[in-house]
Amino acid sequence: MSDAWRSMLTGEDLGLLRLRRLWRRVPAAPRCKVCAAPFHGAGGVVARVVGFGPTRDNALLCKPCFGRLAKTPGGAEVEISVLFADVRGSTALAERVPAAEFRTLLQAYYHLASAAIDENGGIVDKFLGDGVMALFIPVIAGENHARRAIEAGTAVLGAVEGLAAKGLLVGAGVHAGEAFVGAIGGGDRVDFTALGDSVNVAARLGALAGPRELLVSRIAWDGAGLGEPPAVREVAISGRTDGLAVVPLTPGAVISQPTD
Repeated sequence: MSDAWRSMLTGEDLGLLRLRRLWRRVPAAPRCKVCAAPFHGAGGVVARVVGFGPTRDNALLCKPCFGRLAKTPGGAEVEISVLFADVRGSTALAERVPAAEFRTLLQAYYHLASAAIDENGGIVDKFLGDGVMALFIPVIAGENHARRAIEAGTAVLGAVEGLAAKGLLVGAGVHAGEAFVGAIGGGDRVDFTALGDSVNVAARLGALAGPRELLVSRIAWDGAGLGEPPAVREVAISGRTDGLAVVPLTPGAVISQPTD
């Protein structure tokens, strides 16, 4: 079972690759986490007609993929990259503005962040209150998923810059490593997600990042083959004795070409 999952997650499942390439030609996001079937626009209409519409219990999975995951629960441990982006000071912001305006700001943030993630080969795993968790898996983001995650992180910060004047500021974190990726849950409550220490570290970096800041673990930076980083600092990670080296980036950061 895990071999089949690993084949799918690493891009060795040619059937899934062909399906994703087909659906990626059809607009528009958001899309199914697994096969990339579109859920909005004219493409969303086509997908629903041919049976690839979103499921009632999980709006980020199409009906065929949800059914497949429900019938074959499990997963595999593979190398991925993870991005967490969170609104800084959301509690204080919610106190300053009317509830309807706060909701509008969050919806704008979700939309902009999701588009930036999708354009850089990631999938939105879930929305967490005022945060977004995204996965960069080889089958979707390619072998250099770490670079795609870093590019997505800077793209998210750049995309939400226009919301800063209204008080919405975002910080983000990226980490890479081995994680369990697969179907979690059972029955009608199945989700495609990732679990493990690498996911927890990415979440911690997202929480530690300052407003308009992306913290990239040195592990992810080196994995992306980006050469010598512009700056490095060490941060404390809860539950770990040693600190973690990170590369701080800003919305205007230019990511160099990978080194050989």
